Amino acid sequence: MASGKRRPGWVLPLLMIALGPSAVPASQAPPAPVLPLDVAVTTALGQNRHVQIDRLEADRAVQELEAMKTRRRPLFDVTVLGGSLVAPLSFRFPAGLFGSFAPIGPVPPAETTLTTNPRLTSVVVARVVQPLTQLRRIGFGESALDLGRQVAAERVRTREAEVAANVRRLYYGIVQAEAGLRAREESVRLYGELARVVERYAAEERVLPAEVLSIRVGLMQQQFELTSLGRTAQGYREQLNALLGRGIDEAFSVEPLGPVPVDALDAGAAEAQAVEDRPEVRIGRLQSEQATFDLRASASPGLPDVSVAFNYAGFYGFDLLPHHGAQLGVMATWEPWDWGRRKAERERKRLAVEQAGLAAREAETRVRVDVRARTREVQDAFERVRLSEAAREAARERLRVATERYSREAALERDLLEAQTALAQADFASQQALGAYWSARAELERARAAR
Repeated sequence: MASGKRRPGWVLPLLMIALGPSAVPASQAPPAPVLPLDVAVTTALGQNRHVQIDRLEADRAVQELEAMKTRRRPLFDVTVLGGSLVAPLSFRFPAGLFGSFAPIGPVPPAETTLTTNPRLTSVVVARVVQPLTQLRRIGFGESALDLGRQVAAERVRTREAEVAANVRRLYYGIVQAEAGLRAREESVRLYGELARVVERYAAEERVLPAEVLSIRVGLMQQQFELTSLGRTAQGYREQLNALLGRGIDEAFSVEPLGPVPVDALDAGAAEAQAVEDRPEVRIGRLQSEQATFDLRASASPGLPDVSVAFNYAGFYGFDLLPHHGAQLGVMATWEPWDWGRRKAERERKRLAVEQAGLAAREAETRVRVDVRARTREVQDAFERVRLSEAAREAARERLRVATERYSREAALERDLLEAQTALAQADFASQQALGAYWSARAELERARAAR
């Protein structure tokens, strides 16, 4: 009798929409190359632009240290001034300026004025200064800059750990979204089959219109979730391509997650490793040492800076001036009264040392709290995986029973399809739990400073 009834007009379009994505043969779309997770992390660390910027900053810190080391060497300073006199130079010598001698009388015998004619002249002043007492401060400054170089290197490690964690999160997000797509595709197919059964029952007037509408809404909901998951996966792919430093539209496929191993996490070892390896803890310690060296490098109040100096002056083109002059000796610079400026500067640096020490201890505490929280999240996620696996096994058993009853005509086809849908949902929930577990593990690896 069902053949005499017309199909409801909504069934065929919905089935075409539902089955449309899976109706395209896979051979028409070539598979995208597989991108393993470790390759994605390595590529991101090598090509990510933020990592490259931080590495350039670390290279700048190295060059700053090299520049500081040159201050131990002698300072060569040469100044050359060439040109012509704007006005003549006049030198007046009073009578007897150079003395009076019995045979000849006063020298000069009368006031004498000598004038130089304007012409091309030059003055050369050269200086060579070797620091002595400053070498101690320079050494402390080198130590401070070396610690700054190490801080810059730790900032690179911080950025690398952040990029690696983001790559893992996006990668697992894609895996989870694709698992959801497969589950939703199966649900759409099963809802299509269920719609066919309900259509037949509706034609035989064995079901109410409300049940037909319920199946219709369910099919539309599954189709919407399928489309939404596809958009989510595409967004994750674009973000991951951006992290890898390549075109955001470059196609790739991800590796499926393997089974969850039984892993007894050693929270104490993880915490100890994080305290030693986390960049923020190392940065805090290095900045504390850096502040100490900066304090020791500050000038001591009331003490002069002493250097060995060689000075040379040359005058060329002047008739009445000596052509050369040189001096070798000790040069001291001293500021006896600074009105308390250097004392205040040293106190400021002492406070910076105390502040850096507190910041280092605070960073270590934050890391310990972070590792313990991430460890608990992994443990909870692992338990959820076990629960989802148990639920999936129960759904499989229900499907087996329903299949057996259906084969003996002891159950309706609708019961069988409902059991299949429940299994598909249990599979999806299991994939979600698995994805959540690996995401939590990624966070734990970030907390442990593992790359």
